[in-house]
Amino acid sequence: MSIQFRITLMFALLLCLVMGVSAFLINSFLLDNLIEQQKNELNLKGRFWIEKMNESNVKIETEGVAELEKLLVSNRKIEVLLLGKKKKVLYTSLPSSNLNGWMDALERKAEKRQNRNIWIVGSDDYVVVNLPFKNDEKQRLILASPVRGLKDTRMEMTNNILLIVLIGAVSTILLSFFITRSMVQPLHKLTREIKKVQARRFSEVQLIPARGEIAEVSNSVYSMAQELDRFHEIQRQFLQNASHELKTPLMSIQGYAEGIRDGVFVDAAAEKGFDVIVEETNRLKHIVTEIILLAKLEGEENLFDPSWHSATDLVTRTIERLHPLQLQHNVTISVRPTKTNDVVYVDEGKFLQALLNIIGNALRHAKDQITIEIKSSKRQLQIEVQDDGEGIAEELLPHLFHRFVKGKNGDVGLGLAISRAIIERSHGCLQAENGPLHGAIFRITLPLYRQPENSRTRVI
Repeated sequence: MSIQFRITLMFALLLCLVMGVSAFLINSFLLDNLIEQQKNELNLKGRFWIEKMNESNVKIETEGVAELEKLLVSNRKIEVLLLGKKKKVLYTSLPSSNLNGWMDALERKAEKRQNRNIWIVGSDDYVVVNLPFKNDEKQRLILASPVRGLKDTRMEMTNNILLIVLIGAVSTILLSFFITRSMVQPLHKLTREIKKVQARRFSEVQLIPARGEIAEVSNSVYSMAQELDRFHEIQRQFLQNASHELKTPLMSIQGYAEGIRDGVFVDAAAEKGFDVIVEETNRLKHIVTEIILLAKLEGEENLFDPSWHSATDLVTRTIERLHPLQLQHNVTISVRPTKTNDVVYVDEGKFLQALLNIIGNALRHAKDQITIEIKSSKRQLQIEVQDDGEGIAEELLPHLFHRFVKGKNGDVGLGLAISRAIIERSHGCLQAENGPLHGAIFRITLPLYRQPENSRTRVI
């Protein structure tokens, strides 16, 4: 059963329940309301006629009765019984066959049903008004309207109301069907797009136009498909690049090993072959170690052990470790520390490795100078590493932090990817851009937290 049919059916059942309860309440209270209205009408007309008779000298038998009949003209039948002293019938509209029954009922003061508005006379129910006439309790004006006419009126009104409600219910159900259809159709389309994700056809997923919460789900599915497509492409490129990076040293190792085994390389050539095998083995070990580290950084949760450290101290220690490479490239490194708070909450070893990769990359591309500036605000700390080299190629800039992406003089192509993973796991971000005049700028942004009083900042 489709969701559209279920929603429409549930709405129709709820509407039928409401209609049933409404019809029952209307049917129950409508007759009481009609009886009350009829009694008020008879009471009002009877008192009006009595007051008029009390103020004038009109005779009851002629002009007075005619006046009363005009006053009682209605779409319902109204019986009149005018009694004088000693219950003498002065006037009545009742048939003579019913008069005795009325007199007996009056003698008994009328048997009542559920309330005092209804009199039972014979086999019929009447709404009765019994009023004193000319300030004399012994002279009475009795007006009666049969309840049977009120019941017919109630049935007619109830049927009309039910007909109107039924038409409204049918119209509402049809309207709800079309409204539900407009809501469900995007869900059906969205289901087809999700099945494309299930089949790993990420590039074929389309954005389904919708409104409200369904639009949010549609946007999320589309964004997820795009991200999965990008991730799938990165994984494919990663496997290609990894196989290429691993294949080259393996081929060198295999070639020299087979040559030494078969006697092709002997003496000095064999010694050189052994050196190449050791060198390429170390290179393989380095590549595999960085691949494993990158996988751990992106997958394991408990890999970091953060503590409070001075950013200036971490930068200084990184430069000290890179001093041999600095002398080799003959590059000057200048540091501009911040004058305010520079304490960050990071894993010492991991963050030092990220700085080693970033500053080491700048050393390989700089000509003469590297400037490291540490800036802080109320909530953030930035470490900017700028070199005076040739800068980053524009086509390489969007993919710079992807795996196995190497620029000029690059090594394996995993260093910057590892650095980005470390900094992002430290709740920061790493960006790269070309300087306004020359060189490249790497910008590390980290959040500044309020250091607890009982914690110590690591400073060397």
